[in-house]
Amino acid sequence: MEFPDWWYDDARQVGLDFEDAAQVASYDLRQGRSSADDRALLTRLSLGPDMAMADIGCGTGMLVCEAAAMCRSAVGVDISATMLAAASSRAGKLGLENVVWRRGGFLSFLAAELSFDLVTSKNALHHLPDFWKALAFTRIRAALKPGGRFYLRDVMFAEPPDRLDEAVEAWFDWLAANTGYSRAEAASHIREEHTTFTWVIERMLTDSGFRIIEHTQDGVYGAFVAERVK
Repeated sequence: MEFPDWWYDDARQVGLDFEDAAQVASYDLRQGRSSADDRALLTRLSLGPDMAMADIGCGTGMLVCEAAAMCRSAVGVDISATMLAAASSRAGKLGLENVVWRRGGFLSFLAAELSFDLVTSKNALHHLPDFWKALAFTRIRAALKPGGRFYLRDVMFAEPPDRLDEAVEAWFDWLAANTGYSRAEAASHIREEHTTFTWVIERMLTDSGFRIIEHTQDGVYGAFVAERVK
């Protein structure tokens, strides 16, 4: 696929460098992720044995590998070659043969139209500015079959703009108490990456041809389950 000359380079470095081996090695622990949690999520999303799924921003591949054990085929997409190497190693150790890895991002992954029953993305969309988030949603919608679902989880603020100072500082305190991320790393996220508001994501999804089935908010972490309308 050939992109126009004004297209955004979604492989550009934003925030933490996930080509760095130390960042990749500590990623799962710092994210607080577990295979059991991912398996429960995929079950709740009704992933079945005849389905195909993709995870964009797959990181070390934990979610994709859980999906591959439950469905016909799975694709992990990430801009980091180091992350994909870790993901591939995980799949190899689990003996999974129905999962493939693709280097790319929301705006550069290549997928045939109507090819997936489920697309997921956790904690990756904030690498894109808002204009490009909306275009990413249109690409995901095109890749889904009618009735296919998109699960999105990311940092997104539900507070109004005049309360952001309080919300950001509360998040920094939570990160310090519950993860390995320092205040400097968290401040860099807010300053240099592209976290947005929950209401912005909601409008983008509906304007991109999705019907929102579910929205949950846990502090600054918002999650949407959305369905391709037609």
